[in-house]
Amino acid sequence: MKKTSFLDAEAFLVLADQHGFGAAARELGVTQSTISRRIAGLEARIGHRLVERTTRRVALTEAGESYASELRDVLLRLENADARVQSQTAEPEGLLRVTMPTALGRACVLPSLTRLAQRHAGLRFELNLSDRYVDLLDGGFDVAIRLAAPTQSGIDARRLGSFGLHLCAAPSYAERRGRISDPSSLALHDCLALRTYAPRISWTMTWQGRTMDVDISPRMIVSDMLAIHRMVLDGAGISLVPSYLAAPDLAAGRLVEMLPGVGLPKLDVYAAFSRDRASLRKVAVLLEELGQIPELI
Repeated sequence: MKKTSFLDAEAFLVLADQHGFGAAARELGVTQSTISRRIAGLEARIGHRLVERTTRRVALTEAGESYASELRDVLLRLENADARVQSQTAEPEGLLRVTMPTALGRACVLPSLTRLAQRHAGLRFELNLSDRYVDLLDGGFDVAIRLAAPTQSGIDARRLGSFGLHLCAAPSYAERRGRISDPSSLALHDCLALRTYAPRISWTMTWQGRTMDVDISPRMIVSDMLAIHRMVLDGAGISLVPSYLAAPDLAAGRLVEMLPGVGLPKLDVYAAFSRDRASLRKVAVLLEELGQIPELI
């Protein structure tokens, strides 16, 4: 019995992604009849119809979906095997897909990736900046920047460092409304809070040796930390601003601490990655670069 060739498998997977014989042919640089012949040969050898053909679109059958999943696993193992052999000396190359929180990504991660791109011309990047949780494996990402250690099976993580928080406001707001004397005074102020999906919003603080969760009734709830930072600078109110955003403004006097001496938690930052991709050269150099982000201590 004739075995399935790599070219046949490649044609089938590209067809599955492109949903059309013409699009698959253009992607691979071959004729449409070549794609059709390879798919027909696969179906004849396997003994199952893999695709349903319509006038507009190609869809996978149930057998086709199962076969595509198996083939992708095989090709991933082949890619990893090639990479492991080459990883010791080869210049990193290929596509790096990275997902990260928006504010942390813009302020800290993107500059590191720019430096990495300048050093390694063979690397390409696809970056997803989102404050919604994105599944590392289902999303096909090489690395995910997380604010908590992952617990998912098959996922490893490297701690990149941590950042602090500052309870701060613009000098104009502090002059207009006054500083606060203790955490309970926040109830009298305009607080800007990052949107969460918890039933209540609270800020964890340590004051006079006692750690407490202070319930907040925000004047504004905002889904983006960069927007909160901008509004605090403009005098809209008080917020907990990450050190990677607040530190330059505090040093320049554009922001002021509203409760000096209050203790605020530090947040750890992790790079999560699939265990079976850790040996890829491109992933290794990315993790090394991410471990040197100056804003994370």
